[in-house]
Amino acid sequence: MINTISLFATRGIWIRSTFVLVAAALMTTSGIGQNSPTSETPATDERFEISVSTEIGARNVSVDGNREKFRSDLNYRNGFRVFDSSIVVEDKGKGYKVFDSALIISSGWGADPSGFLRINMERTGKYRLDTNVRRVSFYNNLNNHALSQHDADSRRTLGDIDLIVFPESPDFRMRFGYSLNTVRGTGGYTTRAYSDEFPVVSFVSTEAHDLRAGIDGKLLGFNLTGTYGYRNFDDHTRFTQFGLNLGNNPTNNPRLFTFDRQNPVLGETHFGIFTAQRTFAKKLDMTARISYSDSRTNFTLFEALTGRDNSNNQIDLDRFEIRGDSKRPQTRADLGLTYMVTDKFRISNTFTFDQFNITGGNLFAEAVYSRTSAGAPRPTTFTNTLSHRLTSYKRYVNTVEADYQANSMFGFNIGYRYTHRQSVLELFDRNFASATPTTEVDEFSNSTHTFLAGTKIKPMKNWAIFADVERGRSDNVFTRLANYRFTNFRVRSRWSFNKVAANLSAIVKNNTNPAQSIEVPPRDFGADVRNRTYSGSLDWDPIPEFSLSGGYTYTYIKSESAIIVPVSGQRLQGISEFYMRDHYAFVDVTARPIKRITLFGSYRFSNDQGQKDLVSTLPQNIITSYPMTFKMPEFRMSVMLSRYIDWNIGYQYFGYTEKFQNTQDYNAHLPYMSLRIYLGRGADR
Repeated sequence: MINTISLFATRGIWIRSTFVLVAAALMTTSGIGQNSPTSETPATDERFEISVSTEIGARNVSVDGNREKFRSDLNYRNGFRVFDSSIVVEDKGKGYKVFDSALIISSGWGADPSGFLRINMERTGKYRLDTNVRRVSFYNNLNNHALSQHDADSRRTLGDIDLIVFPESPDFRMRFGYSLNTVRGTGGYTTRAYSDEFPVVSFVSTEAHDLRAGIDGKLLGFNLTGTYGYRNFDDHTRFTQFGLNLGNNPTNNPRLFTFDRQNPVLGETHFGIFTAQRTFAKKLDMTARISYSDSRTNFTLFEALTGRDNSNNQIDLDRFEIRGDSKRPQTRADLGLTYMVTDKFRISNTFTFDQFNITGGNLFAEAVYSRTSAGAPRPTTFTNTLSHRLTSYKRYVNTVEADYQANSMFGFNIGYRYTHRQSVLELFDRNFASATPTTEVDEFSNSTHTFLAGTKIKPMKNWAIFADVERGRSDNVFTRLANYRFTNFRVRSRWSFNKVAANLSAIVKNNTNPAQSIEVPPRDFGADVRNRTYSGSLDWDPIPEFSLSGGYTYTYIKSESAIIVPVSGQRLQGISEFYMRDHYAFVDVTARPIKRITLFGSYRFSNDQGQKDLVSTLPQNIITSYPMTFKMPEFRMSVMLSRYIDWNIGYQYFGYTEKFQNTQDYNAHLPYMSLRIYLGRGADR
């Protein structure tokens, strides 16, 4: 076991980080000691009031075991990092000014796997500007998935800018927005050719841009909102290989000498949303919304490879070219009415209509130029096909509910939901080597019924119990599958007394999807999922210098799916079962033994026992699970060096173990240290 002291000395960066932080603390403390706090307080007639709180530090990471699994789970790295930091600027001046207040918050930059920057700026009565930028470093490389050949190392950047003009005006507001989502990175993938799998390299490049504009206002007593938006999507991910590729089975004939696949996808969406709301005579509330979107996509797939096939023929060029497009117009309308029969009784009805049409097709062309293993030319083969698909979908949903609040201690609601769906699928396929195309039309309609109920009970002033249930059927958007039969039940109890608060909850979900196979004669081929979640938590704050919280959650999931497995030349019907039995517990303790020192400790533990000792006794039955244990203790100490500086030191541990194999187990030690500095008026924490 690597102890904390040895970890602090394992890396030169940790020594350098310690020196920098201590030096900064000494210089800042020295500077403060030369000036009294009163001299730093700005005069009352100063225009700008600035407060700064920043925390910078460094982390060391030491991993025993599978480092790739650790990075896939957490992706923490060595080096400097920025903790929660903020700058607040307030303009106290009169007359013209750009803003009244501005706030900048950042966290997670540097050695963290994710970070964000937020800027909020406003001028009372004029505008409010909210900006968020997030960055996520994603890494995935697991040795129990696709031979570690499906991996990823990418960085995603997400951003949102929202501007509201006249934010406090109830009669007229303008909204403008922009969003960005980009992914850049590399990864691994596999392509199947000539009865073998070949690992290739991927270069990921995707981006999406969103523009929004809207107006809010009042007209004839209605609260009206209108929004128009435009989205553009671009994917230029590329797959290639470098050098000779023997495939996953190097003993057979298939080989790839060169491989290149480009699959650019360009898409755009125009959408509009309009809402109206009004309350009539303080009795009837009406809310209506209608939205329309039109999405169009164009794509091209170009692939070229050379090598040898499974008969050892020389492939001089195997070239694919696919071009296609699709469009998806969608309309959705919602109308909600709520009528207050009395102060204690109300009835509400919500009606939803949703429809969309997906049309698209592609042209496929392949040309194979080859020679025999001895080098003799072989006939060139060409394949040309045309495919077209149409999906038409309409769905009506109506939900009616009644709520009755008998008194402050008891209330309940009951409801009923009806859905009706109509779907049409059309297929057209044409192989230009054949004179007769293939066509197919499939129409389907379906109705479902669901019962709803709920209650709220307050046996005591500080004790509340909530419960609700849904039971019925839910339609499946996939046409050839039957309705889901489901039962969902939730109950939650919340209790508080003096310095103690307790929560208990239970969630029970049963979902059955009956179906039949295409075997002759057909066989039952459904799926059954059972989900149980029980949790409880306790918070205790006896004095300001001490707090304790803890909780426990048990999650049980069992799924059964019918499967058909070939056994000794026969197709036997079997069952695939998956189990999850996860025990999760946590405890957090915060203590302040003396005025200048604050201690924090936490422990999180997750233990999934999976299938336990269950094993399959028949070859056509499969029992699977993912039993593992994950331990996450943490300790942190914060020392108040002065009114303006805190020194923080902490340690995190992550321990991961699996039951059936140990190739992915790891133990990770993460000591860290930081300084938090408070500057400006109001710097006292």
